[in-house]
Amino acid sequence: MIALTQTAIAFGRIDQRLRHHPLLPAILFRERLEASRACAAVDGHLIDPWRLAAELEGLRVVPLGCDVFERGSSVDAAHAAFVQYQWLVKPDEAQRNAIESALGWLSEHSKASGPLLGAATAFHAWVEAGHARAPMRTALIRHWRRTDILHFPLPLVGARSFVPEAPWRPSEWLPYFLNCLNEEVAAVEDRTRALEQSWRQARSKSGGQRCTSRADKVIDLLAAYPVVSATRLSAELGLSLKAAYIYLERFLEEGLIVEVTHRAARRLFALKDLEPLREIVRPPKRPQPGRKRGRPRKSESQETCPPEEDVDIRPIEPAPTFAPINYEELERAIDHAERVIRRHRPD
Repeated sequence: MIALTQTAIAFGRIDQRLRHHPLLPAILFRERLEASRACAAVDGHLIDPWRLAAELEGLRVVPLGCDVFERGSSVDAAHAAFVQYQWLVKPDEAQRNAIESALGWLSEHSKASGPLLGAATAFHAWVEAGHARAPMRTALIRHWRRTDILHFPLPLVGARSFVPEAPWRPSEWLPYFLNCLNEEVAAVEDRTRALEQSWRQARSKSGGQRCTSRADKVIDLLAAYPVVSATRLSAELGLSLKAAYIYLERFLEEGLIVEVTHRAARRLFALKDLEPLREIVRPPKRPQPGRKRGRPRKSESQETCPPEEDVDIRPIEPAPTFAPINYEELERAIDHAERVIRRHRPD
């Protein structure tokens, strides 16, 4: 099977490239975001991975849309992606039990067909038996490590193999699933290449330093983690908090890093290629320059929706009116009913 051979080669290539990689923590973080986004997208929940990253870091994000329906859809998508992320990274007790059951299923089917083809066969049989896909996806990550295909928990789960237009007959779905895994490996290599380029550029532009300079170490730590605070930088590298801020402010001026929190009380920094995360995070509220304290004037208030948006300005129809109730007729009807009841009540 050509798909099996190509996927096996791709797994060996990515394992050799990322094993002992200095940026492996950052790579795994980004790939978990991408895997969670892809798994949620298969179920119809579309979310930007940077928005999911901001939600996981506890940052205030810019709301989407101008009405409650659009914002509700974005909240649903974030929740769906977060649930997928929880399955992949931090499952609870009930989820761990389901994952162990899926691992046993994988082990049983991998004995005869091998780790790759056996995993594809087990996944198809698992879903055919009516089980959920999320436990098997996490079980696959652990299965790759148990069988020594990968030496790190890279989330290769073949999410796109469950799109509505995917075939389902085993003879067609098994190579389709393996091809999806191959595509995921290629995407990981592309994102890793972009991260490495950003890291090397930042190190080369940090400038000539003295032998006691920690500039390279600061860049390495910023590359290894998605977002870093000055406090964490100080603790990890043994710097004073003032020295950590000096490095960060200098790198900000040189354009090597970005501050994703817009100079909020909790300042977080990242490499330049994480600039999309800054656009997702909502800047803190600050007073307008030149404006005094108190509620702004009515003329200064801003519209919730942009002016070019189509807004229904048709007049509201008047509420329907009803004729008043005639209580005299109602009382006469009640008296008549009581007389009839007393007349036919047995003594």
